[in-house]
Order: sequence, then structure tokens, then C-alpha cells
Amino acid sequence: MSKFKFFTQGRGHGKRSVHAPVVATDEKFPTQAATFQDPHFPFQPLPPPNGQPPFRYNLSEFLDPADFKLIHTTGTMVFHTVGDTGDYRGREQDFVAGLMTQDSDQQPANKKPAFFYHLGDVVYFAGDIDKYGDNFYETYKDYPAFIVSIPGNHDCQPDDPQDGPVDPNKKPLDGWIQNFMSKTPTKMGSLKTASNRTQMDLPNVYWTFNTPFATIIGLFSNVGENQGEIHKDQIDWFREELKAADPSLALIVAVHHPPFSGDVEHSGSSEVGTVLFDSFKATGVYPHLILSGHVHNYQRFTYTVSAHKHKITVPCVVAGNGGYTNLGKLHKIDGKYPSVPLRANDSLVLEQYDQDNFGFLRLEVTKSTITGSYYSAPYVVSGLPAVEMRDNFSIELATKAVKTA
Repeated sequence: MSKFKFFTQGRGHGKRSVHAPVVATDEKFPTQAATFQDPHFPFQPLPPPNGQPPFRYNLSEFLDPADFKLIHTTGTMVFHTVGDTGDYRGREQDFVAGLMTQDSDQQPANKKPAFFYHLGDVVYFAGDIDKYGDNFYETYKDYPAFIVSIPGNHDCQPDDPQDGPVDPNKKPLDGWIQNFMSKTPTKMGSLKTASNRTQMDLPNVYWTFNTPFATIIGLFSNVGENQGEIHKDQIDWFREELKAADPSLALIVAVHHPPFSGDVEHSGSSEVGTVLFDSFKATGVYPHLILSGHVHNYQRFTYTVSAHKHKITVPCVVAGNGGYTNLGKLHKIDGKYPSVPLRANDSLVLEQYDQDNFGFLRLEVTKSTITGSYYSAPYVVSGLPAVEMRDNFSIELATKAVKTA
């Protein structure tokens, strides 16, 4: 992993301001930070796990047996995914939750999502326990599926004195741990709201989700605003999980900080990109899909690498427009937002993006294919407009071939 270099540090709520990252100047459409500054918040220590490694969790542990059997019978597993939701300054998070609930309600039984995989930043700006009621449980009170998660940088951010009094008893990730790594998973998450959702008992802040048709390895990229940071203990675990993944199933890697992003606020994390692709090369195991949040829009890239004496294409999706109030814009090229597909460099193509709407990604996984359908709509204060499918793609598991519908 490369050494930390200079990088401008963005800030969030209160007196913080956002600064665009320093990016490579020889690229018309930069997608990774070239340099960075030491983070405003230092690397946050990881909490004790909920049990022993290798930190795996099975879908059958919480899904109703009849629903689990239906997945096997129909040969299809569906789930929702998006990140960056719980922003108490607005109700855009409720809007997206409504869109996902509407999508689930409109589907036949064999196409309903089995779960929602949250890509981090569940509650802004410091993952406070007292904000979970209104900004998680109330938000998803009507959403019918279970919710699992990896943490984002704001889920583990310490209190910032620029925002007001600092709670001396606050610990990194305390809200996320209480609600996603609970010791009492049958406990109601919120008593003050109308939600009947219970807490989850995930095994760790980084963990592997075993399902009938996909292995989802979730990483924790810590507190940095513009760069993720993953240490050796987690990298070693990640490589072992890559090698242990069932080669007959879809392999998906989830990490909050994206390896690539063409936005002007965050950019992609070169540190995360290095951890991911060095690990893929070292193990010889490449995923079918990488999912990230952090950047507050939707982007889909394909990244081509040389491996096993041939080319492998890895789709990298950014889905961070799940409710954070301010959507992120992309770099312009010659004064205009890019047309797609756009070749960012010899290895990377921006296939599709949406910087103007809030939305979610719906994934259908079978024994042979991953199908991704991204839906979004312009935000309205009341009611739910009809969503529009703004991206549709498929990934053939055997060949890793990616097609845009």
C-alpha cells in the first residue's frame, strides 16, 4: 500500500467546508486522488468482534425459512443496495426508503428483495446513537426486508469540536455497533418510533455474507473523508476470504470508499484501490462486482486488468445517493458534463452515471448472472413519483463479461 501523501481534507457539518481533492492534472476526467493530506481525524481503532474469525454471517440466520426456500426454488436472489442515507437535515432518506419499499411491494413473491445491503454512512455526521431512531428506524419503518451494513466514515467519526460540545464518553462506531453488532438481536431498535425493526448481530465491522447465490465480502475503510485506510490485519483477512469464496457463486466486494469516482468533492480512493487490486492479484481471485458509497451520486465503471494471461473486467459501482441531502457533481470536460460511455484512461471506462436524482440499485443474482438495475427519481417533498431505470447491466459469472442493456 502506498505511503500517505498530501491530500486536501474535506469537512462536513457545522463550520466545515468541502474542498475538492487534489487529482492528477494530466487526465481530462480524473477518477482517483493523486495526493492527500493527513486526515482531519486519525485512524479509528476497530472494536472487538462479535465472535471468532473468519467473521461470516449466513442469510439463513435471519431470513424466514419459507423465503429462503423460495430463493432456492426459483433460482434467483434479489437485494437492494445504496449508501449514505441518514442525513437529519432533510427527508431525502425517507424518499429513497419509500422508493425501495414501493419497488418491493410491486414485485411478485419470487422477485422481492431478500435484504438491503447498506454501503455505509448510515447516520450522519458522527453515527450518534440518539439519531438512529429518527434517521434509521423511522426512515425504514415500512421497508419490509432486513437491513445489513458495512460502516462508513461518518459511522465512526468522533465528535468534532467545531460542531459544538464534545461527548467525552463517545466511542467510534458506538451507534453502528449498538444497532448492527448487537448482543441482543431480538431487541427492538427504537421504542420511540413506529418501527418494529430489531437490531442485527453482525460478526464484525468487516465481514462475509454467505447467501445461496453470492458471497459478499464487506470491508471497513475507516474514517478518512477523501481516502480510505485499511490496515494489514484486515487485508490479511480479506485475502483469506477471497481464497475461501465458493468459485461457483457470484463474488461481490463492498467497501464504503470507492476505488474510482469522477466527482469533484471526494474522488476515488487510491489507497482503497491499491488494497483491492493488490489483493486480487495476490490471490488470483477477482470479484464479479465492487460496490461502494461515499460519493453522493451514482456511477458505474468497468476496470480492465490483465490476469491469468487474459483480460478481466471488474465493474465498480458507486451508489451513494441514498439520502444525503447534497448530491455530488462530476468533473466537466471542456465545460460540459461527460457523455457516456467515457474512456477515462486505458483501463477505465465510465459506463453510466446519475448526478441529479436520488435512487437505489436492485441486484438479481442467479447461478449464472448478476443483473443490475438502477432506479432513481427527482426528489419531491410529498408523495412518490414513478421511478426511472437509468442503468441496466448484466455480468456473466463464468466469463465475467459485462453488458449494458
